[in-house]
This record gives sequence, structure tokens and C-alpha cells, in this order.
Amino acid sequence: MAAFVVTLIVLLGIATAIWFTWRCRSRKQLLPCPAAISWLVELENPLARVTRSASILRQLDPGAGDCIADIGCGPGRVTIPLAHAVGPDGEIMAIDVQTEMLTRIGEKAKQQRLSNIHLLLCDARDQHLPDESLDGAVMVMALGEVPEARRLFPVIHAALKEHGRLLIGESMFDPHYVSKEKIVEMAQAAGFIERSHAGNFFAYVTVFEKHTYQTKNLRFPVTRLA
Repeated sequence: MAAFVVTLIVLLGIATAIWFTWRCRSRKQLLPCPAAISWLVELENPLARVTRSASILRQLDPGAGDCIADIGCGPGRVTIPLAHAVGPDGEIMAIDVQTEMLTRIGEKAKQQRLSNIHLLLCDARDQHLPDESLDGAVMVMALGEVPEARRLFPVIHAALKEHGRLLIGESMFDPHYVSKEKIVEMAQAAGFIERSHAGNFFAYVTVFEKHTYQTKNLRFPVTRLA
């Protein structure tokens, strides 16, 4: 029993060291989750239920025919459910910097006979999407992987249609975790308005909305979801 406890402590120490090292290095260079451990990304953490794919769909509320970008899509944990939600007349832009991740999404799409997913290998900080071409965008546990993440928000804002929604989900279990306060500050600086927020200590999801034209004294209420 003593040997087991010691081994467990050592493993936890190693995991913690990796967590902090990865977090620190990702602030200076692009360090996405390696494709080799993408299965970790697809696990539905019971302590972070708000970031589960079903919860993401409920809070974004995509409509049939919508065009939505999944930025930092990884192996497609959210991409595939989104593709089903928007239907054959909609389109999902799966954006990632790793070919292996996009390949896995392509394989899943083929297995499920989905033809409405467009795979885009690029750095989302650069302008690759036409202005006002998106109804929505999601970034689930991906924002912290991007150095100079502030650059993302104006790019997404330009690509969204008026009243388009941006959903950002974060979990404390992700070494790239970004606080809600920091995300709100970056989003508001780019012209977004917070529309809803849900979550707990372990994870949260915040939805923003694009408003190009704003009345100076107009205030938009924030919905707090259970």
C-alpha cells in the first residue's frame, strides 16, 4: 500500500509539472494538444459538464442552415455535433493548425455521412474567413493555446454577421485555462457584448454577440444560466 501511495504521488507530481510547463510555454509559442493524445480531448469530464458537446449546442443554439466556425477544433468533439445541428444546408468551418486533427474529423464525417464540414488548416489569428460570413463561432478549451490571443477577437468579430454569436468554453483541467475576466476584457475590446454565462469553479461557457451598431446608453442584460 505504501508503495502504491508513493507511486501515485510521483505520478501526480509529474502530471502537475507537465501541466505548468505546458501552460508557461504556450504563452510564448503555439502549442496545441498533440494529435497523439487527442483521445483526452474527447473525454466528457463529469466535473466540467458545461463544456460537454450537448451543453455547447444548447447554449449556442445553432439553427438549420447556419455557418459556424469551430476554431481550434481538434479531433472534432464539438465539430461533429455542430454539423448534425446545422443540417445539410448549413456549414461548419473546422479550423486547426494540425493536419492530423483535421484528418480525424474528415474520417468521422465520412463515417457519419456528413458533407457539410469544411476543413481549414490555418492559424485563426490571420484573416481567412470573409467578413460577415459566419452565424456563429466556438472556441472550446482552445483559446489559451494561442499566443497573442487578443488578435483573435477582431478577426472573429469581422467574420461574424451582425448579431452573430461567439461561444468560448474553458476548463480548469486544461493547462491552457483562461479566466473569464480576461476573456470578457478581450472580447469587449473587440466590440462583443456578453450575452450569457454558465458554469462553476471547474469550467464555464460564455456567449458573446456581435453588435456593430450600438446606442451609447443601451445596456444588454447578461443571462446567467444554471
